[in-house]
Parts: sequence; C-alpha cells; structure tokens
Amino acid sequence: MNELHSTVSQQESAPFHTTHPHMPVVLDTLFSIRNVISAVIAPDGKRAAFVVREWVPDQPRQRGRVWCVNTAGGDPYPLSTGVLDDSAPSWSPDSQQLAFISKSGHEDEALLRIVPAQGGESRTICAMPNGISEANWSPDGSRIAFLSHDGPKPGDDPIILRPGEERYRRLWTVRPAYGTPESITPNGVSIWQYAWSPDSSQFAVYFATGPEYSDWYWGQVGIVAASGGAVRQLSQLDRQACSLAWSLDGNTIAYVSGNWSDPDRNGGDIYAISLTNGQTRNLTPELDWSPTWCSWLPDGRHLICAGFEGLSCQIGLLDSTTGKMTPLSSNFALGDRHWPHLSMTADRRYVVATHSEKHPYDVWFGELHYEDASVRDLTWKRLTRMNPQQEETLTLAKTERIRYESVDGWHIDALVTWPLHHEGSTPPPLILHVHGGPSGAWLDDGDYHSQYLAAAGFAVLRPNVRGSMGHGVAFADAVLGDMGGKDFQDALRGVDYLVERNLVDGERVGIMGWSYGGFLSAWAVTQTNRFKAAIMGAGISDFHSYHAQSNEQGWDMRFLGQNGHPIDPLTHPEAYRERSPITYARRVTTPTMVVHGEKDLCVPVSQAYGFYRALQENGVDAVLAVYPREGHGLGELKHQRDYQQRVLAWFKQHLLKQS
Repeated sequence: MNELHSTVSQQESAPFHTTHPHMPVVLDTLFSIRNVISAVIAPDGKRAAFVVREWVPDQPRQRGRVWCVNTAGGDPYPLSTGVLDDSAPSWSPDSQQLAFISKSGHEDEALLRIVPAQGGESRTICAMPNGISEANWSPDGSRIAFLSHDGPKPGDDPIILRPGEERYRRLWTVRPAYGTPESITPNGVSIWQYAWSPDSSQFAVYFATGPEYSDWYWGQVGIVAASGGAVRQLSQLDRQACSLAWSLDGNTIAYVSGNWSDPDRNGGDIYAISLTNGQTRNLTPELDWSPTWCSWLPDGRHLICAGFEGLSCQIGLLDSTTGKMTPLSSNFALGDRHWPHLSMTADRRYVVATHSEKHPYDVWFGELHYEDASVRDLTWKRLTRMNPQQEETLTLAKTERIRYESVDGWHIDALVTWPLHHEGSTPPPLILHVHGGPSGAWLDDGDYHSQYLAAAGFAVLRPNVRGSMGHGVAFADAVLGDMGGKDFQDALRGVDYLVERNLVDGERVGIMGWSYGGFLSAWAVTQTNRFKAAIMGAGISDFHSYHAQSNEQGWDMRFLGQNGHPIDPLTHPEAYRERSPITYARRVTTPTMVVHGEKDLCVPVSQAYGFYRALQENGVDAVLAVYPREGHGLGELKHQRDYQQRVLAWFKQHLLKQS
C-alpha cells in the first residue's frame, strides 16, 4: 500500500471526533478572519508594525488598520483609527514614528500620515490626488519617499487613447516638517520599485520608459539622485526585476529577476550589479527554488534571501562569492501572497515576517545568531495571535502534500485537502483548483477556502504546475509559449494520480480557477470531457480581444512567445488563435459557470461574455455572473459572499448529485 493511501485510509477509519464548540469552516468563517500583512520591524528591533485587514459591520469592503506589537512580548495595539483604509507602514530611523498611507473612498486620493510609535494622534504630511504607494523613510530620517502618478486623471467622456498622453508613475519625496511633495524623476519615466541608498543620496529604481501599465514588462534597473534628475540605466534585462537591495557600502545593488505575469509577484535568480565596474553577475544560477527577496549583510559578501520552495518557503544565506546557499529556515510559509519577504533591522540581527501553519498568518519575530561575524542560524518566536477563536474552535480537514510524475519526467508538487467527513463506499468527488498567474504558487498554509469546500464533502487538489514559483527559473519559464500545454498536462496528471489510487471518484471531478486559473479552466473544458463541472473566474477566452483591451498586453506578448522573443497578434495570429479556448468552444459539453468583475482592466469582461455566449449557443449548461464595480478581484462583501455561495452550489449540483 502506498504511503498516501495508507494515510488517507487511517483518516477515514478514524474520523475526527469533535466536541462542542468545534465547528467546520462555513461561509461566515471566511468573513470573520483578520488578515495580517505588511509586517515591518523598527530599526532598534523593539517593535513590529503590521496591517490588519478585516471586514467591519456596515462597510462594503475590508478596512485596513496599522497595529503594533513589542518584540519582547505583550498584546498588540492599534496605531491608526478612523474611517480611512490604512496600509504600508514605514518606520522612522530613530524608531519613534511610523509613516503610513490612508486612502479615502474618493477616487484615488490618498494621505501620507505619521503616528508616534507608542500610539496617539496621527498627523497628515501631504495628500496626493492620484494615490500613494510604496512609502519608505530615508535612512537619514530627513525625507519620506513614495510613488504616485502625475498629472490630472484622464476624462472618460469620451475616452481618448493616444500614445504619449498617459500619466507616468513618478518617484516623490516629502520632508515631514515641510509637507510639500517634491518630484524626483522626470516626465518620460515610470518608476515601479525603488530602494534608498544607505547614505540617502540616491535611489535604485526599476523603471520603464513608457507610461502604460503594460510597460512594466520591459523595465530596467537604474539609479537616480535623491535630489532629483535623470535616471541612469544600469541593466540590460530580458526579464523583469524587483526587490532591489543596496550593499551597506553602497557599491553594489542586488535584485531578483525572472519572467512574471504581474507586477505584484516575483521569484527567480538573484543578480548583483557593481557600481564600480558596471558588471552584472547571476549569483544563483541553477538554483532549484525561487527567491523573492534579499538583503545584504554587513560583511558585503553574504545576503539573506527568502522565497518560494516547493509548497512552502525557504530563508537562506547566500555567499555571493561562491554561490553557496545555506538554508536557515525551511518549510516556513511566509505571507503577503506573491512576495514572501522579511523585514530586517539596520544591524541585520532581527527580522519580522508573517507566517502561517494551519490558520491565518500572524507576525513572527526572528533572531539571526552570529558566530565569528557569520550567521549561524535563525530562530523564531510568535508575536501575535489575531484569530484566536478560529484557532480554538474550528475543526479542519486534513491537508497532505503529494508529488507525482508528469510529462517529460518532471515532478509536480501539490496539496490535497480531504473531505472533513466522507461516507459511502465510493471515493469522494474532487475539485481541481488551479492558481492564477501563472507566476504564483500554492503554499501549505491556512487556506480556509479549501477547508470550506472540504467541509461540504469535496476533496480539493491544488497543484503547482510548471510556470509556478518554487522550483527555479527553468521551471517557471517552462510555460512560455506553451500556455495550456504541458502545464495543463501537469494538472491532469495530478487528477490521474488520485484516481488511479482510488482516493477520489474519477467520474465526479470539477475544475476551478481565477485569472490564469480561469483561463486553464476554460481551456480544460475545450480539451477534455472528464470534468463534470467547471468555474471560469476572470479568465481569458480569446487572446486576440484580450490583447486589444487589456492593460497588460505585454503579458500575452511575452508568455505566448519565448524569453527575449515576444510575439503579437499581427506577427503571430495563429498562436493567438491556437491558444484561445473560444477557438474550441464547439467541443464543450461540461456545465460551466463564468464569473467576472464588470470593471476588470486586466482581463476585460468581454472575455466572460464571449465564452458564455459561445457555450450558450452550443447548448451547454452555462451560467454567467458579472459583478458590478469589481475589478480583477472581488472586493465587496456582498459579492464575495455571493461568489462563494455560487461556487459551492455549482459543485454540489453537478458533483454530488450522482452520489
């Protein structure tokens, strides 16, 4: 008997025996959670600030609040109050104040505010009509930098598109005692990420020369004076870059580079650019995991790195001279979705991060232990417990890690969450859940959405197919030019793996996904009839019209092509047609629910209408749910609740009716 089957059999023969008040994850559970993100440690290591996002009564969307906790222990306490949505905390170098961003409900208007570290009244430093992001205090404490679009927002009556008239993302600074924002970068350059130099005299930037959202795909690394001026390009990238990190002597800039589907996610190799001789080195060639963040240590030779590894995360010590990577923490799931990272003190001795095991993420405090000026190990201590009721009262279904062989002999990591209770002689129905991106990854963390489905009687399979983070650049790049190809086979092989072992019912399998996962769900029902139900969430059905309307048209150009060889519908119309699910819609027989946000700029809602209409005219059992005011994700509470209810009802209707 194989190990997985043995484990599952034990679970089924000895089900959980719950006593009051333990309960399974239900719909209301999903909206009772405090989400902990953006943990940052004070430079003196004595406090950690973080953001708590939660649903509050009578509010349509989640609200963020900045909280603080002493690293020596004690109860966390809120620092920000009021009706605004707060985010992006940044400590002053003296650890006495915290800057953060407050957004109102009016357009994109945002405030930059400061609050004392011990709590009290906050004060507004400046306001920006076009939003604020990435606020960070300078190392010398004299200024706060941030990003914001320039110029007035374009009118929408009529909508006029003309090259060269879009707004650029500028880098700004503001002096806390002065309050007037000062533009650092000129017109003609968009800044996507930046990092202060250790002496506060300049910035490292990831920039693009075009103003459009999609220009991010063609960015480069450069530097600009902190007093303002032209950006000097340093790199010759053929992939994107992020997580810029200065060495403490100011002579080297490290960064992570790879091919990524979205600006909010990353993972790849770590490179270093010397500012003394201009040379660029790949510090991690052939690395089999995906760093997403790095920071130099005082010796100028080693870096602390963090990122995706398989179904979890790794924190490692990188020797920039030899390329040797020494694990410090393995199997340690880090939060903040697509950018696992740490926050470090200036002396590189203490860190904080968000970490999850079986429940939602909390803030953890880490200490780096040195021996002869070299890091020996890293120890962790939990600082917060923001969801105690869920931890103590929920009965969770068992989640297991599996690894199976796919096409070309590649091995795929996946998570299986088994039904909380299963009765009957036949195996349970299965839902294949495909993640977005494709530059994403499932982590073995507190995923209550899978628990919600498991509590209703479903097994849930979440594979990290090729294109995912966690196994290095070659694994991530394998999806280029082959979307819906071997990545789809990776997903199907996971279903086969479970069916062949009689662990799930091969006649009752559904598929779902959002964004790229929505595309693969639509693709799946055009390529096979093995799925009895599908949910296409914010997915692409027609790459031609997607390219025409999306604000991320650089994505299809790069991911339908090859690295360094992008394509477009004018030069390769056959590739755009070949990889579009709608091309094969005549084959579909699978009942399919199509879900989309009305105002989605990334994947325009026309993708949903087109696929639904094709299925309808083909006589397929199809439903279309379009949520007004929503973008590429659902933000309103009533829409989230409706969507989750529809997901469960759809799979119950089509997968449980035969049991």
